[in-house]
Amino acid sequence: MDYIYKFDTDNGFEKSDIKSFYDVIEDDDFYLMYLGKDSFIDFAKTYKLDNAIIDLLVSDISTKTYMAVEDNYTFAILEMLDIKGNLDTSDLVGFYIENNRLIIVDLYDRDASTSVAFRRMINKKSAARSPGRLLKFFIAALISNHTRVFEDIKNQTAAVEDRIIKNRKLTNSIDIITDNRHKALNLYTSYERLIDALELLTENENDIFDEDDIKHLKSITFRVERYSSNITYLNDYINNVKDSYTSKMDLSMNNTMKILTVITAIFTPITIITGWYGMNFNNMPELQWNFGYIYVIVLSLTSIILGFIIFRRLDK
Repeated sequence: MDYIYKFDTDNGFEKSDIKSFYDVIEDDDFYLMYLGKDSFIDFAKTYKLDNAIIDLLVSDISTKTYMAVEDNYTFAILEMLDIKGNLDTSDLVGFYIENNRLIIVDLYDRDASTSVAFRRMINKKSAARSPGRLLKFFIAALISNHTRVFEDIKNQTAAVEDRIIKNRKLTNSIDIITDNRHKALNLYTSYERLIDALELLTENENDIFDEDDIKHLKSITFRVERYSSNITYLNDYINNVKDSYTSKMDLSMNNTMKILTVITAIFTPITIITGWYGMNFNNMPELQWNFGYIYVIVLSLTSIILGFIIFRRLDK
């Protein structure tokens, strides 16, 4: 569904009764719009945007980021992780910006997170006739839940680390670590793309932003950079826990191999004795000796005890 809001000096943004962008295309008032992909394609054709933009929109959009800076407008496409913190899905959001118009384009919204962020932006009491400020509010709404995601990843990783330190059972630990690394990578990649786009907007090559807009764009860029730094730290923490897990598993494997080696070494003499007396020779004096059986048992036990004592001393 498309939404069109008109800025009123006294009341801020008010939802307009206008049903289509066609009715405001020549209007000099400031309009904030939320358009679906098809509606924006019509807008792009009507407003004669660059053909490369139209071709991109008409085709199946696979690009993660796109930026076009023209003389009187800027158009961008960003891949954004959804507002609910689900890191396995992402949304494609378009931004069309000019002096008196900001259009949020819903290109691919899996769970209505883009529209939720748009409503949060509209409900901001400090919303004003400022594309830069509105973009700041919109992006802030999109990433508002990411601090909770940080805490979830950190707490899960810390729980694995606690199990390692306290020698508890490490069931599913590697799955948790791998999943958290995947989430951290997705977050970092998303932030870096967003930072690149915001820096291009801040350069303001076509002068569609005023000084106040630039200030707000720099503000949200700084916040995203801080999030990116946090996720870098978190990724390092996850890698350290993974290294600890790997060391723990290696130590456990080494201990297991050590025990098996000791057992093998201790029982090797018995194997030799068994093979020795298992040979079918007629002239074996011990076979005719009354104490031959006891002799073999004592010899076997003695070899086990001696082997155990030797390995105990070597282990010190």
